[in-house]
Amino acid sequence: MTTAINQKQIEDITFIGSGISTSFTLLHLLEKVKDKKEHPFLNITVIDKYGEFNTGIPYGKRSGFSVLLITSLRNFLPEPELSPFLKWLKLNKEWLIDEFKSEGGELSKKWVVDHATEIKNNEWEDLFIPRRFFGCYIDEKVKTTVDSLEKEKRLKVSYIASEVIDTRFRDDCWEVLYENTTPTITKKLVLSIGSLPTNPLWKNDTLLREENLLFINNPYKLELQRTLETIKTFLKDSKGKVRNAVIVGSNASGLEMLYKMNDDKGISDLIDTFTMLSTQGLLPDSEIDFQKLSNYSPGTLKSLQKKESLTAKEIADAVYKDLDAAERIDLGAASTVGVVSSAFGSLLGKLNKRELGNFACYHGNEIGRRQRVAGLHYSNTVKALKKKNRFQHIAGRFSDMKKNGNTYNLEYLDTASKKKMVTKHPVDIVINCVGGMNLYMDKIPELLKNMLQKGYISANDSKIGITVNNRMEASHNLHIVGPLLAGNVILDQAVWHVEHCGRIIAFSKVLSEHLIQPDIIKDKIALNVYDLTDETDKNHYQNIISEQWNDNPYYMLNYFSHHQKKDVGLIAFELKKNDESVAVMPMVKRKIPNTDFFDVISPYGYSGPIFKYNDDFSIPVKFWDLVDTWYRENDIITEFVRFSLNQNHKSYSGECFPTLDNVNGKLLGNFEDQWERFLPKVRNNYRKSLKYNLKIKFFDKNNIKEKHIRDFYTIYVNTMKRNDAQAFLFFSLDYFNNLVLSNPEKFVLCTVYNKKIPISTELIIVKDSYIHAFLGGTEEEYFHLRPNDFLRVEVIKWAIEMGKKNYILGGGVRNNDGLYKSKKALFPKDNDVMFYTGRKIIDKKKYQELNHKLLGAKVNNTEGEINDFFPIYRQVKVS
Repeated sequence: MTTAINQKQIEDITFIGSGISTSFTLLHLLEKVKDKKEHPFLNITVIDKYGEFNTGIPYGKRSGFSVLLITSLRNFLPEPELSPFLKWLKLNKEWLIDEFKSEGGELSKKWVVDHATEIKNNEWEDLFIPRRFFGCYIDEKVKTTVDSLEKEKRLKVSYIASEVIDTRFRDDCWEVLYENTTPTITKKLVLSIGSLPTNPLWKNDTLLREENLLFINNPYKLELQRTLETIKTFLKDSKGKVRNAVIVGSNASGLEMLYKMNDDKGISDLIDTFTMLSTQGLLPDSEIDFQKLSNYSPGTLKSLQKKESLTAKEIADAVYKDLDAAERIDLGAASTVGVVSSAFGSLLGKLNKRELGNFACYHGNEIGRRQRVAGLHYSNTVKALKKKNRFQHIAGRFSDMKKNGNTYNLEYLDTASKKKMVTKHPVDIVINCVGGMNLYMDKIPELLKNMLQKGYISANDSKIGITVNNRMEASHNLHIVGPLLAGNVILDQAVWHVEHCGRIIAFSKVLSEHLIQPDIIKDKIALNVYDLTDETDKNHYQNIISEQWNDNPYYMLNYFSHHQKKDVGLIAFELKKNDESVAVMPMVKRKIPNTDFFDVISPYGYSGPIFKYNDDFSIPVKFWDLVDTWYRENDIITEFVRFSLNQNHKSYSGECFPTLDNVNGKLLGNFEDQWERFLPKVRNNYRKSLKYNLKIKFFDKNNIKEKHIRDFYTIYVNTMKRNDAQAFLFFSLDYFNNLVLSNPEKFVLCTVYNKKIPISTELIIVKDSYIHAFLGGTEEEYFHLRPNDFLRVEVIKWAIEMGKKNYILGGGVRNNDGLYKSKKALFPKDNDVMFYTGRKIIDKKKYQELNHKLLGAKVNNTEGEINDFFPIYRQVKVS
């Protein structure tokens, strides 16, 4: 095992993160290498910002030697890994127990005494053993396996203790970027960084200390033992003052903190009351009630067995009904988790892939929150404190810390009353043990933020997981393993919680297959380029879009043909894989004035390439590689791309810029729920509009006529003029007639009338499960009637009736302007989607020359920033 790396070489595989997901992936992978003597030499790098390898936080030094599993060993570690671990425990238990007792306190010593017989007889399976035992085992196993293969000169594993801040994909390799270190270059990259970090509750520091307040935002940021020492020091410095502690969150971390604080008499004896704050005000269950369980059956779930197909929501609703029934007879999760999980697990096979994804994203973890269980050692701690009147559990959500003279009180949103309340007594210690961040938060780690921005990864609807294919790839040769797999369907399995050791082992085995699997089949790849000013090419392109891309409205020639004029042509790229069309991208090709060179720009609106991945994330890489080659061979100097909202900026070979927040509203199953989600001003404006007896009409393929388009056009042009819109936003009446009447099934025209006079309008693109507000406007003299809010609300009603799932409203002229806010008011609780633009300089030398020639001065910043004009040489009008 080596600790440095020759950065000039290209690694075969690099892991970012060194928890047990990485360890098991390595072990599975190395087992395959060991079995294949002819396997080529492997260079592997493992990177961890904390410099603790193979264990991660839960099983390493940061959690310490004296914290216990949340479940029994039997339930924690499945076969075939359990048996070798039991043998290892038998050989190593003496020093492990010594370390455990050395670090632990009163409760740890009690655990050893209580389980002395099982320890002596090596009967570990039903014990909630110290987690660090498993960490020591896996660390030793990885090191032994690596050392053996390194001695045989089969591979080299290098370890880097540094924080990765960014990645870059180019030349079919991944660059791993650090703050002050030479990048690591690798063929395959594995992101294995564990769960998302804890979301800070109050301020942003890991730990805040004042005279009468110790606020700990992340007890595991450094080491748990150091956190406990900090608490002890704070209490000692209190000089006899009564101290109260609040643990926010009743999950495994919260119970663990309560247990460890009571394991140390230097802490527990100096705290008057312990309070837990959690949304439901419930602790995980610990004891099985066998008598009640014998009379319990998840009847609602069992009744679904008769149905041939189901939805995710049907299964989830049945689970909740059966759990409610259990609660009514006071039967807890420890008793029902097995039978209920088995019952709903057997129904998942009745879901199609889409519904499996819905279950993984929306229901799996929610069900898990009602099935939390913990060991008796944790519940006994609570019982002991309750007997002494030193424990309370509040149902609520943390809101703020309120200073009251020299002390603080904790403010929370009470779950029952939905009102903000304040703790009765001063709070001196607060420990944040709530769940982690989600991928839509601004505070996520810089690495993830950069990878999301570049489109290398995309968040799925679970908000805590990254979308992957069956090869566990988020992009070409970028693999995900561990908790960030949540919200996916992999090999027909819904994945929502990958912190259970059994699931980690299973998915690491799947990943190991893909990391060293050779590319046996060579695909036939070809790039076709069509000149859309040529009739033959034009007809061929239209046939491709019609026959192979389902007449995608954004890629139909009628949608972007208005760009064609003197010195401006239209081209389209098509990538074919084994004679199947797998990528298409139309572009506007412009002659650069007074030169023999050209640049390209995508059509107005949502554009860029459209892909058929077919589980192959190498397609965008191959596409851009071939397109860039064509650019170089055809005197193209720059490229500017307006991407769509479907993550098609992934693997872009130029520079991606997050440009504008776009409102992409989720349509609920019924209008009543949707109405409650509008901001009050939308509801008020809609009510006001009803007083004027406004009417709305929807014109679709069955009834749309030229006169309807003419009414739309008049309002649209007046709106553009009033807002001083740029010239390229003015389309002709002929354009709209041709676009809509040639493809009436792709468009719906909505117009609001006041006494039969059209006053507000919107042209909607209809595609798959969503609608998109393309263009529209409102006549100024009718603003007081609130026709725009009336139109949007009525469109939402109509879309819900039509079974649509999303309403894309787009953004403003700039982020957070009035136009954006008016759209956001309809969907204030939904996450926006980022609209990206891409910039590419194909020939940097020629680009600089053109800037100098056309601007008369050398421009040093050839790349430009997001707000800079691009390309620079088009800032001037050349006569």
